[in-house]
Amino acid sequence: MEKTLPETTFKSKLLQILKFVLFFGLGLLIIWIFQQNLTEEDKQQIWHSLQEARWGMVMLIVFFGFLSNVFRTLRWNLLLRPLGYRPWFANTFMSILVAYFANLAIPRLGEVLRCTFLYRYEKVPVQKSLGTVVSERVVDMACFVLLFVVSFLLEYGTLHAYVSGLFARGMENRRGLMLSLLAGIALLVVVAAGFVVYYRRNRGRLPSSHWMRKTASVFKGFGEGFLSLRKMGKPGLFLLYSAGIWFCYWMMMYFAFHSLPALSQAGGGIALIALTLGTIGIMVTPGGIGLYPVIISETMSMFGFAKVVGYTAGWIAWGTQTAVIVLAGLLAMALLPVLNAGRKPEGVAEKDRR
Repeated sequence: MEKTLPETTFKSKLLQILKFVLFFGLGLLIIWIFQQNLTEEDKQQIWHSLQEARWGMVMLIVFFGFLSNVFRTLRWNLLLRPLGYRPWFANTFMSILVAYFANLAIPRLGEVLRCTFLYRYEKVPVQKSLGTVVSERVVDMACFVLLFVVSFLLEYGTLHAYVSGLFARGMENRRGLMLSLLAGIALLVVVAAGFVVYYRRNRGRLPSSHWMRKTASVFKGFGEGFLSLRKMGKPGLFLLYSAGIWFCYWMMMYFAFHSLPALSQAGGGIALIALTLGTIGIMVTPGGIGLYPVIISETMSMFGFAKVVGYTAGWIAWGTQTAVIVLAGLLAMALLPVLNAGRKPEGVAEKDRR
């Protein structure tokens, strides 16, 4: 008996929830482990650092966070133009704010949700706008890799010494390292075997011709959105917006350090290293919860700063961004229906009006 669409949707949502619970739990576990390793003196130092924080610098984190979303909005609108759509800036901007808020709950949910909101208020087909979002993600990943390489070259000596030290300590416990490696391989084998079994059991269940046509339509629109990057008329402007986004992220990290007097000597190179390594933490746990401050702490210790002060800076950076994302996302969801009451989309493509 074939699976019905509601059953498939339910299982997909359940899988997303389980993934979120798993990685959210991982973030909480990291927080707990780190807290257990803190002495009373460390905790007092963290509290003292927070009391000395320069909140004017924290407001600059908020400013550059909003500015990065302005650049992201301008860039997304630029990608939508080759498809024949010119959505209202406010709708695109607030859709992005909602997306970041949703990603805190379930990673990547926001990417679909912002396209859904754009369809609701601008009538841009979801599959087309989602294709442009994938194009954005490809470009962002390229920017991340480029920044990672640049930061690595700038601070090669420090990073090499740190990684060598980690490797030397790891070799002291080769048995534990080998067991962890074998456990990881076994997990990958189990997951791969599960996929093979699932494929063999379901490969004969072909969807009806209606769903085949529907799927083909979705992929066609998705392809148009993805290829909008190639058809874009202003590549220089697109690169400028992309650079602006990552510059804002860099400044957010820089001012997070300079919000604490103990880290006022941290330069732009250290902030760049912390940005790239911290981004990895955001990729692993939802919004970087738990892992992000720990990564920033370890990064600062590489350059001779106290771990607990780096940990405090990580929490300031993460906490400020998260608080802004939550407040801005809730405000955007409340304002979108109000601002669009009685408004007709002006950016609908000519071919979609017919």
